[in-house]
Amino acid sequence: MLLPAAASAQWYLFPGKRQASDSTAVAGKVLVPVDAENADASLSGGMQADSVFRVTLILPFRSGATPSSNFLDFYCGVLMAADDLCSSDKQYEISVFDSTLGLPSSWEISDSDLIIGPVSCEDMQTIIPRARGKYIVSPLDPKVASLTSEFNVIQAPSGWEAQVDELVLWIGEDLRAGDTVVLLQSAEDAGGEMTERLARKLSEAGIKYEIGSDPAMKEGTTSATCRFILASDNDSFCSASVRSIALMNLRGGSNILYGTSKLRSLPDLEVESIHAASARIAASYYADPSDSSVRLFNERYKTLFKGEPGQWVYQGYDLMNYFGGTLRYAGGDWPQKIASCPGKGLQADFRFGAAGKANSAVRRLKYNSDNTITVVQQMIWKE
Repeated sequence: MLLPAAASAQWYLFPGKRQASDSTAVAGKVLVPVDAENADASLSGGMQADSVFRVTLILPFRSGATPSSNFLDFYCGVLMAADDLCSSDKQYEISVFDSTLGLPSSWEISDSDLIIGPVSCEDMQTIIPRARGKYIVSPLDPKVASLTSEFNVIQAPSGWEAQVDELVLWIGEDLRAGDTVVLLQSAEDAGGEMTERLARKLSEAGIKYEIGSDPAMKEGTTSATCRFILASDNDSFCSASVRSIALMNLRGGSNILYGTSKLRSLPDLEVESIHAASARIAASYYADPSDSSVRLFNERYKTLFKGEPGQWVYQGYDLMNYFGGTLRYAGGDWPQKIASCPGKGLQADFRFGAAGKANSAVRRLKYNSDNTITVVQQMIWKE
């Protein structure tokens, strides 16, 4: 959990102290970075209180059993972001809690400037009253989005709704005269939440569409492009539809498939079919290996940890870099500022509406016939 001694910054992990009556446990407290020469002065209160931002990180590390490698990776990403954000006059003190051993009490988070976690919706509902009005960043669980309207909860990952909305915008930009738009759904998907939202958004955008269940029924019916939108929670139906469109294109057809990030995780679908189907996917997460920032981060991570970073490292880094950076810029008003501060991360972007509660940023991924992926549009960070 610690950066090696060869790192450019020194990292110190301290045992947390709790009241005997509190059965929960603290994984540790980290002050980053601490210059080796001035470590004693920093730890003894040599810095002014307003020069330290206090961050609480609540994750299910499972430190009482086999530790979770995913959340340890997430933690490493958070530490690297904190290191990047630190300067000679601004530092970040990170209090780390293992939610599998218990959630922090009110007094333990009373001086927090930024709270990231817990992960599950159930744990989030427990921690909300303990936060006493402080804003809490939900790092992963899409279900937590239901709490944002009533409580001071910010949903960091964008959900399927944002992906659907982006797909409709994308189709509207791509649509040409003579094109056909087909909303693909199985019998069990009819009237489902996703299909209803897609149909409504298409109608609002003035895009005419048909409803079908078999892409092959449209083969040879138009000389222009047939644009299929896959709206289904049925894995088998999704896989069969992708393969059908891929075969139609291999036979010389002009077809394009639009879908959510679900298509990237279907267990029985080969990625070659996604490319052959000329897929356009709206995804909440994607780290572009050709992006210079991603490449530089990967090299730095490999130097520090002697391995390749994964999506959990990127997620921890992006969340801490964005929200910690907004905290540094706006201080205690950071929750009110995120609506006007979009951000671009390594694998995720951030765009909040007027309420500043739910992230709606997604990335457009174009799957090319040569098995490459092009990021068509990304958010631009505003200083």
